[in-house]
Amino acid sequence: MALRTAEAQRAYRLVRRNWEALADFEQPEALVSFLTAREGESHVKDGLLAGLVVMVQTGAAASFFVALLWLSLWPGLDSVYRRCLRRTEQPPAEVVSSVAASFMALVARVNLSGVHRVAGTLVRGTERDVLKTWRKELVEQRQRARLESLTDVDGGAPSVPWLTPFASRARSFNAEVEELRAWLLPLTGEDTDLVVSLVLREEDAVEVAASLGLSPETARKRVRRALARLRKMKNKIPEKDFLSRNGGWGCFLEFVDSETTERAPGGGG
Repeated sequence: MALRTAEAQRAYRLVRRNWEALADFEQPEALVSFLTAREGESHVKDGLLAGLVVMVQTGAAASFFVALLWLSLWPGLDSVYRRCLRRTEQPPAEVVSSVAASFMALVARVNLSGVHRVAGTLVRGTERDVLKTWRKELVEQRQRARLESLTDVDGGAPSVPWLTPFASRARSFNAEVEELRAWLLPLTGEDTDLVVSLVLREEDAVEVAASLGLSPETARKRVRRALARLRKMKNKIPEKDFLSRNGGWGCFLEFVDSETTERAPGGGG
């Protein structure tokens, strides 16, 4: 449902009359602008997003409030789409479908009583569920491939067209990141998760900082500090092209050498 249709406008006016928090937002576009802006108090945004989730869960003009939720969380969901597109190597249309399905399933089941940051919970939870589903499908496909090869009565090479792509994906993006994280942990200590999130996974600094109870600037400063330490201890990190096939910034050591002197990770807020 578009936000400017007569039906959408009626649904918004009806809810606005009974929801005091919407008093400052005469039109739904104004609400979306507020929720997607960098400025604004996080607890106010959380309350508004929680209200939208409740509207969807209760089925009150659900399609309209689904549209509002999508638009209000679009910057984060768009980042999820781009990261999942890179990691899964699936066609864009399939990634969009997976993100949409995971997001709607999460909105339908989320228990808001245990949620502190609604935006972070929905965005990061959507990405988690997309990748979890993708990994499950890969496992099932590999199992079917093994069964095909075992039942090949001719004794020749199995004619399974997707075995070759699997070989090239033997080290998935997540596996490579986790391996590098293990090497970083003794070198960057408590800042390791920040380095992984902002540098390797290219996640949004505002969302990552909020999930850790930090300001975005504090998060970026800690990452810069950690990378400065890494430059001094580079010989302790194995000379290996981590992330060379699966995205990120390519060779991590090259990033430590050059990129950190020119840009702050997780920029854009």
